[in-house]
Amino acid sequence: MKKSFFIFLSILSLFLILNTLNAVEFTSIDYKNQYLEPSKTYDLWVVITPEKEINNTIIGIYPYGESKDYIQIIKGKDSEGQLFPSEKGVGHFIIKIKDDAPSKDYKIVAYCNYTEDNKQYSENRIFTIPVRGAPTITIENPPTINEGVNKIYLKITNKGTGTAQNIKMQFNNDDNHIYALSEGYIDHIKPGETRLMDVKIYASGDSIVKLPYKLTHSNPYDDLQLTDKTETEQGDSNTITYNYKNQKIVEETGNLIFKVIPKNVVELEVNKYNYPVGEVNNFTLSIKNNYKDANFIITIGKYYLGNNQKSLFIKHGEKENISFKTKINEIGIKEIPIKIIFDGNEINKNISINVIGKVQLVLTGVNVGGMNEKTITGDLSNIGTTKAKSVLVSIKRTDDIIPVRPYENYFVGTLNADDYGSFELHCQINENVSGVPIIITYRDEDNNLIKMEKNISISENGQISNNENYGSNGGFINYIIIGIGVLFCIGVIYLIYRGFVRKNE
Repeated sequence: MKKSFFIFLSILSLFLILNTLNAVEFTSIDYKNQYLEPSKTYDLWVVITPEKEINNTIIGIYPYGESKDYIQIIKGKDSEGQLFPSEKGVGHFIIKIKDDAPSKDYKIVAYCNYTEDNKQYSENRIFTIPVRGAPTITIENPPTINEGVNKIYLKITNKGTGTAQNIKMQFNNDDNHIYALSEGYIDHIKPGETRLMDVKIYASGDSIVKLPYKLTHSNPYDDLQLTDKTETEQGDSNTITYNYKNQKIVEETGNLIFKVIPKNVVELEVNKYNYPVGEVNNFTLSIKNNYKDANFIITIGKYYLGNNQKSLFIKHGEKENISFKTKINEIGIKEIPIKIIFDGNEINKNISINVIGKVQLVLTGVNVGGMNEKTITGDLSNIGTTKAKSVLVSIKRTDDIIPVRPYENYFVGTLNADDYGSFELHCQINENVSGVPIIITYRDEDNNLIKMEKNISISENGQISNNENYGSNGGFINYIIIGIGVLFCIGVIYLIYRGFVRKNE
């Protein structure tokens, strides 16, 4: 009894297993590419092989999971009808990858509905298809170049969804008016990234010219493109052959368009080569217009304070000046980038200037002696950062102040930074005079004559009073001397007192 029951269970299990075996095998899914790209439409084939005779066969696909958001099914069903055992059935479908599809693997469900022995069945399988972004390269070149050799920077932007590798630009130098002196190369550009490609170009003449180029770059994946399809009849069956070309290396051609600006169409120079360190209120540029009547926009790129862009109208053949406020805290040769825009043209130049130290002269150790005829002595110190040349100290003649020869002027000579020179001046004054004006003249590094006036105040005892506004500290020194004298007297009195106390003891 037990043996018969075991045989019954075995036969039942075998029957159930045979009935649960798939009658259809999903052999393959094919999309003829290593990867699919966003915004493109693709043909997709699903191949099935039945184990038994099936009828009313329909093969279809639909996106699974998040694929629903990024894969559009344009054609999702294909009818195969009757299929015999081991006879392949091919479902042809059309899908589109949406523009915003991220680079990743997406899942597609392939299903097969059929009838067997007048019963309906459905089987399916999940396939994975890779979506990888493709690069889209755009080029932006400067609109103008100067006559002669130019080093320009091309803005190469990847507006696609995949990385471009080994970007190389070559040029066709058939035109004598413009030709490239170098090729351009960038190792890679990521999606959404912009990088600069530097190229040297020579141009001549005064016209609009074009420079033909060939741009090549590679994809990190194979990219099979259908080139042709052939169909061959063999008896009752047709054979379709698809031919593909691997477009892993992408090649694009085009032209760079430039407007050539002739030499010296705009003459730019700085009015003064030497400028003092620190703030300068009148950094002045001179612009001569050899082009035509036009409005010019001038921009300085470094060391500016406040507004760094100004505009002015210049007639053809005329020269105009324009000034900016600058600040440079370092001494030495400095280059200031200048950009000039006029009539849709752009010129970029560098202006070199020499930043020198400042002269700062102060009076120190000044003494005034004498009654009616005053003798003024002291030192003139240069506490600036550059030298003062041909320094001359003089007494200013007035109705009440008469300089006395030979000391109405005193030539100090050259005062380097952190240097000083002594002087002596004589003059006759009236009783109502409270101060003597002196004039200091010197030449700067540009040989410009600089004039300064300082006033020496005179006290009742004939000494100079402290006047910080004029850099004089003679009175302060006198107060120190008086203080030392007072301390000395106090010390002497103290010693006498101590001696008297000890004697009484």
